[in-house]
Amino acid sequence: MKYRVMQALLSGLLLLIISGCTFIQDPVSLMKKPDLPTDKATLNGAIQSALQKLKLDNGAIIRPRSDVDSSSIRIHDLDNDGILEAVVFYQTPDEEVKIHGMIMQQQGDTWVKKLDFDGEGTVLESFDFVDFTNDGKVDIVAGFSRGEENLQNLLTVYSFSGDSLEKVPALPYTHFNIGDMNGDKVKDITVVYLQQKELSYISTYQYDKFEDAFVELNKLDLGPNIESYYNVVAGKVAKNKEGIILDASVVSNSSYSKIIIMEDSKFIDVLQDELLTYKELPVESEDVNDDGILEFGVLTRPSGWEDRLIVDEIPFFTTYFQWDGEIRESGEREGLQFVLQRYYDMDNRFYLDFPPDMYQKITITPESNKNAYLNFVLTDTGESVAEIKFFTMAQWGKAESDWEILVKEKNRVIAYRSHGDLKLSKKDKKPSSNNVAPIERKGN
Repeated sequence: MKYRVMQALLSGLLLLIISGCTFIQDPVSLMKKPDLPTDKATLNGAIQSALQKLKLDNGAIIRPRSDVDSSSIRIHDLDNDGILEAVVFYQTPDEEVKIHGMIMQQQGDTWVKKLDFDGEGTVLESFDFVDFTNDGKVDIVAGFSRGEENLQNLLTVYSFSGDSLEKVPALPYTHFNIGDMNGDKVKDITVVYLQQKELSYISTYQYDKFEDAFVELNKLDLGPNIESYYNVVAGKVAKNKEGIILDASVVSNSSYSKIIIMEDSKFIDVLQDELLTYKELPVESEDVNDDGILEFGVLTRPSGWEDRLIVDEIPFFTTYFQWDGEIRESGEREGLQFVLQRYYDMDNRFYLDFPPDMYQKITITPESNKNAYLNFVLTDTGESVAEIKFFTMAQWGKAESDWEILVKEKNRVIAYRSHGDLKLSKKDKKPSSNNVAPIERKGN
């Protein structure tokens, strides 16, 4: 019997290696950008010549800090006239306006500068093309910052019309998402704005051609006392619901998550009760089971660790829940469906998933130390099902052969072994997000 139990456990365990923090992906789902023409040298030469006339050199060209596509030159037919334009940003540190953009246009076998335009701030955070007006012509959308935390960032949209460029008044933001929050098939911008420990709100804006500006559809106060949003993700938050999950840090590393959706162009704070998602340490919301729907996590103390007082010493289990999509008058736990439980190494080196049928049936022995040795056992029998151990290089040279390397560092090896016939599988973790401006879109 015990071997069947262990096999059931081990068949569902996944040990995954985390490869460290990476910048989050750009959130915008866009039309495919054409490749750079084969005569890249011609375009680069034209740009360099234009910069030299401004008494600048190629070193002035800047790349967006937050985008996965970090290319400095982007190509698109901006006004849909069959002629390609190239957009590049450059810096002028000695001028009052520190960042400028340049539009080059392909004319036969060469490229000609059409115009320069002003940017904002001192850092180009993100840069892409989006059709906000639904007229088949893309706009240039760029996020700017001053390169320091807690200062206002600005999201700016520029529309090119052959010989001129119109600039829509900039929107202040801390994080932003370009999508279709209200489901009307027209692109909109959702902005999360934070003044640390003072105020925070979420707003969605849509371009109004009659106003020639972005008009606010709705705004929701998110309250004071928020230190940061350490993770913000957009996507499906229930089977048929699009939304955004905000993971907010408050006091002494504690945090909570909010699920925000929009119906009839009005925001809805789905859970309302912050205690439903409270955790003693940050946990990032994500699609943990690859079903295309985002989950949020809470921390659970393993059985036998309830009375430990030092939070940093506790080897927490992370339990993920998914909202069922039903809107209730007040936040209720009954609308939260269990998805997965895992042991997550807080130093981002590995994590260990438990199969759903073993939920609340596994614990870690009280004498374990999360930075030295972890023994995962069945709660009812105390029988060991998996171990993780930290070896010095000298210890590793004498280790028994049934230990397998999980992580190899400069001065030590983290290894595991299982107690059963099935071998634990390992694979790379998907890139994790970090706190930069655009909202990462996850799921389908």
